[in-house]
Amino acid sequence: MHVPQSLPARRCEAVKPTLPRGMERDGFVALVDAVASCLGVGAAAMMTFRTMIASTRPSAFKCGVDEPCCYLSQNEIAHKRGVTACRIRQHEAALVRAGLIEKRTMANGARSGFSGCGVFFGVAIARVEEFLSLRDEIEADRRAHARLRGQRSSHKRHLKGILRELVGCHRLAAEVERIHQNFAGWPSGQALHRMSLEELQNHEAEAEALTISASNLLHETHDRSLDNERSHIQDTTQDSNEVPCNDHNDTRSVGKPTRSTVSGPQPSGRVRCLERQDGVASEAHKSKFIQKLGCDRLYGLCSEEMKMWLDIERQKRGRLDFHSFVIAAQKRLPELGIHQSAWDEAVGVLEEDAAMLCVLITDAKVADPEITILSAGAYLRGMVRAQRTGSLNIMGSLIGLNERSRRR
Repeated sequence: MHVPQSLPARRCEAVKPTLPRGMERDGFVALVDAVASCLGVGAAAMMTFRTMIASTRPSAFKCGVDEPCCYLSQNEIAHKRGVTACRIRQHEAALVRAGLIEKRTMANGARSGFSGCGVFFGVAIARVEEFLSLRDEIEADRRAHARLRGQRSSHKRHLKGILRELVGCHRLAAEVERIHQNFAGWPSGQALHRMSLEELQNHEAEAEALTISASNLLHETHDRSLDNERSHIQDTTQDSNEVPCNDHNDTRSVGKPTRSTVSGPQPSGRVRCLERQDGVASEAHKSKFIQKLGCDRLYGLCSEEMKMWLDIERQKRGRLDFHSFVIAAQKRLPELGIHQSAWDEAVGVLEEDAAMLCVLITDAKVADPEITILSAGAYLRGMVRAQRTGSLNIMGSLIGLNERSRRR
C-alpha cells in the first residue's frame, strides 16, 4: 500500500526577495538613500537604516534563502548611533511606515537570531524596481530643474541688457519702469534652488514672457528690424584671428563680444570630422559670410530638431532674435544627451552667445549622416578645451556648415 508523503515534508521553503543581478548590498542602500525623501524618511532615520543594514550579511541579499535581518537591540543600535533608544524607536516606526523594514520581535520586543526575530529588509528588497523608477523620476526632475534655472539666468542676462538700452527712451518711461519693477521682484539665483519644479516652471514662464515683452518694446523703438540692425556675428575688427559675436558698440550683456580664433584645428571629440575637407576660405570670403549671416541664415544652418524649438520661440516672439537661439540651444541639450554642467562650463569660458553657437554646431554635426560623433557632450567639452588653448574655430565651423547646406 502506498503511503503519501506527509505535507510538511513536501512543503518547499518560500524563496526570499533578492536584489537584481549586478546590485549588491551597498548599491541597494545607495538606491534607498536616493529615494528616501520621497518616501518621507529623514536623514536621521536613514542613518539608523544604514546602521542596521550594516549588521546584515551581504550574501543574504542575493541567495534568496535567508532574508537579511538585523538582530541588534534598540539599545545596541542607539549606542552605535550615539543617540537614545527612544530616538531609535521613532526612526524604526518611520521606516516601517515607509515600507523599508518589517519588525518581527518576541512578545517582550526582544530580538534574537536563534528565534528568528529582528528587523527584516525583505519588504524593501521587493520594491527595488519601484525604487529604480522613482530614482529615475527624481533624476529627471533634477535635470529639468537645472535646465530651468539656466534658462531663467539667460532671461535675466538678456533682460538686463534690454533695460540698459531702454532706460534712455523717455517716452517709454512708464512702461520701462513697470518692466523694471517686475524684474526687480525676481527671486535670486539661490532662491531658485529652493523652489519646487512646478514653482520654477511657472517663474521661468513668467520671466520669459517679461523678457519677450521688453524685447518687443525695444524692437518697436528702432526704425528697422533688430535682426537687420545688428548682426550678431560680424567681423568688426577686420582681424582674421578674432571673431566677435556682436557689435562692439552693443553694451548688452547678452551681446558681449566673444572672441574665438579662426585658425587652428577643431576638437576631435572622438569624431571623424570633415571640417578639414571644406578647404580654407579666403579672408574676404569669411568677412562676406560673417556680414551676411543673420538670424534667418543661422536658422538655415540648424538641424531639424533645433528648428522645431526655434519655431516655437518664433511663435512666442513674432520673430527670431539671438536670445531665441540661446533658449532653443538650452532646450536641445537633454535631447542631445549633453549634461547641464557642460553648458554651464561653455557659458563660463565662452560666454552665452558663443556657447550657443557651439551647441548649434555640435547639434548640426550630430544630425549630419556624413559625420560620426559618439558623444555630443564630449564634442562640446572639446570645443571648450579648444577655446582654452586658443584654437577654437567657431567661424570656420559655421562656414563649413554653410558649405555643406549648399551642397544638399
